[in-house]
Amino acid sequence: MGSIVFHTQSNKRKNRVNSEKLFEFENFAVPDSMNKTLSGAFRDNIRIFLQNFAEIEEYTVNEMPVWSTSLFSENEGVFPLYTMEETVRNSFDHLCHHCELSGWGHHFICKRKYHLIIPAKENWNEPLDEDFAEIESHSLYGLIHCNGYGHLIHVNGLKNKSRFFAADDSMEFWDRLCTVLRTRNISALHVSRKEAVELSLIHGVAYGEPWFEKWGYKFGDGIPGITEQFNSAILFLSSLRLDTIISDFKNKSHTRRIREMIEMYRKLSDKPLITISDLLNFMLAFESRISTGISNACSFDSGTWETPMRLETFVDQMTKDCRWSARRLEDVLFVIIDQLKKHKANNLERERGISRQELRDEARRSIGDTGLIDFVLKSIKCFAVDNLIVRRAINPFSKLAEFTIHETPPGTCSGLGLDLSRDVRFLYDHVLAGYYETRVVLNSNQFEKEWPLKGETTNQMKLTCKVLPTFDEFETHFTRPLSPGEVVVVEPWITIGDLKMVAQWALRDTYCVMDEFVVSQIGGLRKIDDEKVLSSTVEDGAQVWVRGYGMDCATPPIYEDGAWPESEGLSFATFCSIIEQI
Repeated sequence: MGSIVFHTQSNKRKNRVNSEKLFEFENFAVPDSMNKTLSGAFRDNIRIFLQNFAEIEEYTVNEMPVWSTSLFSENEGVFPLYTMEETVRNSFDHLCHHCELSGWGHHFICKRKYHLIIPAKENWNEPLDEDFAEIESHSLYGLIHCNGYGHLIHVNGLKNKSRFFAADDSMEFWDRLCTVLRTRNISALHVSRKEAVELSLIHGVAYGEPWFEKWGYKFGDGIPGITEQFNSAILFLSSLRLDTIISDFKNKSHTRRIREMIEMYRKLSDKPLITISDLLNFMLAFESRISTGISNACSFDSGTWETPMRLETFVDQMTKDCRWSARRLEDVLFVIIDQLKKHKANNLERERGISRQELRDEARRSIGDTGLIDFVLKSIKCFAVDNLIVRRAINPFSKLAEFTIHETPPGTCSGLGLDLSRDVRFLYDHVLAGYYETRVVLNSNQFEKEWPLKGETTNQMKLTCKVLPTFDEFETHFTRPLSPGEVVVVEPWITIGDLKMVAQWALRDTYCVMDEFVVSQIGGLRKIDDEKVLSSTVEDGAQVWVRGYGMDCATPPIYEDGAWPESEGLSFATFCSIIEQI
């Protein structure tokens, strides 16, 4: 098959896409479609993924090779998912600050980690910069170590559903990708970014759970009682009665605005709005309906969600910058609206844009002043009249301006004069922020998701091979919780002797400290005979203890947080807890 041109702005980026490796964003990484291809452990799956679903770029970033997976969305056009492989050889810093924050600082340093990035829309045609890790505007940025533990660092909106649901599409994609690649555990931190904590609080008050829980993320370990504290704070905030809020803020500077806003949305709602949870539920649902209609108004969105301007406001704005009267400007606009309606009808009501030149030529049949037509066409961005929305956007394939018209459902037209995003943000800043419980919710910012370890078919077993140090190593080096074992995927009929070789290769391939590790025994204090068949000895999904020699504990650092093993030895209590697991 041929190639599709879509990158033209940088001589460092490939300017063609192989149509055989062009994937639909909404259906990419659906588990059932990749189970057979990506059936191993993450360290193997990521290599197969890059081979089958990506193409190597012609440049590197900080000496890291870069692969690009070309994704396609009907609304957004073609855009890249970048994957960079960082090894201990090309890394400026072997340590992982994200592991330390997530409580995984005791993990052994992995030999490789992978950066997965969908840039912000304005950077889709540009190569990645050396400071890619510092950019907070990426639509998606995740980091996954080759042992399958990783971190979701940034997630922003890719498609424009709603101000407060904009990141849902990126998050859905990330969750599917992690699932098919067989990641083991992913951490997600809201940290201090305003948009993230804003979303966490608003979603929690409206729906009673953190935003991340929609995809199975739970509060991270190591924070005693955090779930109970969060639930208690959310219950208090979400049950706040609107009449109580009006009373609580009656002496504040925003009293009138709060009261008028509550009254306005109560009039719009078919159901009684009693609590702030009722109010936020209604506002978020209402905004989603409006913005879904708006985003569908053009197949090629500009990348910035904006409320359509009312026709009267748009005309008033134009009259300030031109010599034509408001009446003549309106005449041109209604001619343009009629032509867009005809164009849509001729295309069986599909949302296909009409080029600026074609629309100009049609308008000239009714308007003789081409200067007037050009001025109006240049001024149009997005405006609404009745329940119609007209928008101009750039087609990413032709790079030409195109115009579309979209009819919004009754009752969702922006002509109501609502600004849902502004109103929700006002409630966040001037109502919720006034309660102590809000700080409890915002401090609950560490989440994790763990994927189950099970073979998908009867012809495979997934095991975790965890290294059990010798008693001398317990005394001299391993004074911290043991690093997680490494996943292996094997056939159930292999022997324990075969498993020793598989485990040895997996550990050597994953951890720096295991580079010359030799597996001498499968089993804890009691070894399992090499001749035994695996499936008759252990169950699928089990943890298997591995013993051996050759770990390099003398070359620092060995842990992801940079800590050096202490010399006083393992405490008796910690030692006993490990022995109990064997």
